[in-house]
Amino acid sequence: MYKSVVDNFKKVIYSILPIISLVLILSLIFKIEVNTVIRFLSSSIMVVFGLVLFTTGSEISLNIIGEQTSKILIKKKKLWLILLTCLFLGTFITILEPEFLTISQEARGIPLGVLLFSVSLGIGICLMLAIYRILKRIDFKYLLISGYLLIFLLLMFSKFNVIPFAFDMSSVTAGTISAPFLLAFGGSFANNSKSKKDKKNEFGILSICGIGPILMILLLGFIFKPDIIYDSDPILKRLDFLSSLWMNFYQVLMSLSPLVLLYFLFLKFDNNKKTKNKKELKKIITGLTMILVGITLFLTGGDVGYFKIGYMLGTNFHNINHLLIIIIGGVFGYFITKIEPSLKVLINYVNDVTNGSIKDKFLEKFLCIGVSLSVILSLLRVLNGIDVMYFLIPTYFLAIFLAFLTPTNFLAIAFDASGVVAGSMTSSFLLPMLIGVASVIQINYLKEAFGVLSLISIIPVIILEIVGLIYQIEVNSYDTKNIDDAIIDYR
Repeated sequence: MYKSVVDNFKKVIYSILPIISLVLILSLIFKIEVNTVIRFLSSSIMVVFGLVLFTTGSEISLNIIGEQTSKILIKKKKLWLILLTCLFLGTFITILEPEFLTISQEARGIPLGVLLFSVSLGIGICLMLAIYRILKRIDFKYLLISGYLLIFLLLMFSKFNVIPFAFDMSSVTAGTISAPFLLAFGGSFANNSKSKKDKKNEFGILSICGIGPILMILLLGFIFKPDIIYDSDPILKRLDFLSSLWMNFYQVLMSLSPLVLLYFLFLKFDNNKKTKNKKELKKIITGLTMILVGITLFLTGGDVGYFKIGYMLGTNFHNINHLLIIIIGGVFGYFITKIEPSLKVLINYVNDVTNGSIKDKFLEKFLCIGVSLSVILSLLRVLNGIDVMYFLIPTYFLAIFLAFLTPTNFLAIAFDASGVVAGSMTSSFLLPMLIGVASVIQINYLKEAFGVLSLISIIPVIILEIVGLIYQIEVNSYDTKNIDDAIIDYR
């Protein structure tokens, strides 16, 4: 474990240093107050240690819990029990996800309790469908495309101001707690199925779950006729250290609780209890403790330091050339992606499952490029007052069109990655920065700044789909072994 901690620490430091350096340079240029900069640096220390603890802890606990829970369910050989467990897990993991409540507070006109339960239930139902697909060997493309065709059908009758909120809400599927568990949970079902061919089904669980929130918000839009009014509170005012620390600790603890309770409940009824020795249980408890402390520190660092510095940098961007704003935003988008907690988990998982045929640096680089392009498009939209729908609908149509052509594994990985890149750091830094830019340019600035999560969720998908197409063309043209070696050696 010590080696894992050291390795993760090196990776995190390498990832976060460019962000710290760029923020410090811009803070000097814009003469941002010293207290804000000190708060940012202190928060960065919390982010580093929090991310290291979370990454290490998830490797030795959440992955094991996800795998063992699915194995116990498979042994029971009862489809109704598997699907009921999926419904429970999907619903309660989401409703207690730390990032969920923050995004939920953007809505007006929908009772908060109804909103929380509906979206969580949507993810629970989609988790059932995702596992059912694996068990019944249903092609991933059919389920994905059917889900998005239904979404586009509802879009034709939905109010425009509800749509960006619905797509933004889909990012809660790949939260810091739920993403690593769901990846291990779904992957174990594929690995332990009767047919070895089902290993290609290990990916896609996050992307299918991401359809649930979009559908639920669009349906709620017909029932409640909401008027989505974006408010800077709690987005810009979550700055008190102690209250933020306690709030995040409580939310992370609540988010972990259903997983832990369900795991030990299943363990009690497992016929093969002897394999679960005390050493393994101690390892899991240690990992869960590291996750609890790590995510609390990480989220608190984002709340306390990154929110305000991101907003203040954005408000000062009006003093410089628009082209320079776009370049700076693109650079921030590229490097902020490197420290998304769930993304690191996904990249490690993809590397393990594919036996290194898709290298972590290869996947990370293209996802970072995708997020960078998303931020550039968001800034172009905000600076020129363009409605988000002019970007959102064409990009999703393009992603669905490419889905028919992209190899299944690349497609599933691409859509799984779409949620994890729009995570905690995006909400803590990029979103406030966009709000800051919009606040000095437009009256309706809060409304204009939102939708960035939606773009960040779909542009990386298109990038990876294109990479998958190129890969497939090369496989068809040359020797497969040479192509695989080319990907393995990619830097």
